[in-house]
Amino acid sequence: MVRPTPTQASPKRVCIVRQSHYPADLLVCREARALQDSGFAVDVISHRPAGSQAEEVIDGVHVFRLPVVRKKGGIVRSIFGYALFFFLAAFKLTTLHLRHRYSLIQVNTMPDFLVFATLIPRLMGAKVSLVVYEPMPELWETLYHNWFVVAVLEIVQRLAIGYAHVVFAVTEQQKETFVARGANRDKITVTLNVPDARLWEQFATAPTAADGHFTLICHGAIEERYGHDTMLQAIERVRTQIPNLRLQVLGSGSYRDQFVTQIKEMGLEALVQYLGYVPLPQMVEALQNADVGIVAQKSSLYSNLVHTGKMYDFLSFGKPVLASRLRAVQAYFDDNALRFFEPGNPESLAEGILDLYQHPDKRRSLVENSQRLYNQYRWDKQKEIYLSAYQALIAQH
Repeated sequence: MVRPTPTQASPKRVCIVRQSHYPADLLVCREARALQDSGFAVDVISHRPAGSQAEEVIDGVHVFRLPVVRKKGGIVRSIFGYALFFFLAAFKLTTLHLRHRYSLIQVNTMPDFLVFATLIPRLMGAKVSLVVYEPMPELWETLYHNWFVVAVLEIVQRLAIGYAHVVFAVTEQQKETFVARGANRDKITVTLNVPDARLWEQFATAPTAADGHFTLICHGAIEERYGHDTMLQAIERVRTQIPNLRLQVLGSGSYRDQFVTQIKEMGLEALVQYLGYVPLPQMVEALQNADVGIVAQKSSLYSNLVHTGKMYDFLSFGKPVLASRLRAVQAYFDDNALRFFEPGNPESLAEGILDLYQHPDKRRSLVENSQRLYNQYRWDKQKEIYLSAYQALIAQH
């Protein structure tokens, strides 16, 4: 493949806009690095958590942070936060574009309407892409069950996809949903949520000696829809059957306080280690030393269209995975690669935990089979697909 490589004398500029924290958002990091590898000068516009700088250069990426933090809450609070970031991002993006013209602007959801912050640069010739990490109508239906808001979000999503020159979906199931709503199939490219393992290779060390525990792990956002309560109920069921059982949970989110309270109420403090939000090196160490990764996402319109990043993180570390049986996941992985359980069913998860504990050979078989599939999906393969979409876009310029 011929990559869309600018000349070294005058590299073309790309800006990625995402309402998250850079560089903590590893999906944005992988894309920024891929564009850099192709010879582009890369800027990122993100939000600004407390204690971070408004502007800095990280590994050659110029980061501009806006004074808006994405806080999860009710509909009104969420919409206000999205709207404020939209207007600040539109102003910052236009200012930067007037200073040094962008050839390409990539907007990563949520929200879908953030793509319209590119209006003036787009009118001035910039190409615009939309990366839909989360299907927003389905997610809001899952969170709020408000048919009117969901209907509006479906309209906004359709307009956003129509406005962008190129769109990236995270599974074929998500792409087909867009097409069913009237999107042009030809402008949608699927790139899976796999990590760029190079982002944490610098922190990788040899796994520590086994300490006698059978360690399950789950990291990332702590939200009700990710089934943390299901995990606790499953641990409660198998606690007497597995000596030295341990569940480690890393991350934070709106369900964190309830989760911590449930640990205490269920008397699981000795079995469940909640480590909170940890730096990347500590996360890498925990993943390296775990025995099994858990993806306990509950079934919903949203969860059946996407893959969680944590699932691919586990696979990148060569760990066997216990995963909810969801449509999009089953389309890419079979029962020989993942140990499935019924979503939201603690008894089914408990059976899976006990099965993998009692059968080390099954754990090894799952890893062997999942790695064959993961090697087809890993980032170096997705990166070629990602850059090819931009190659075709730039060729039209």
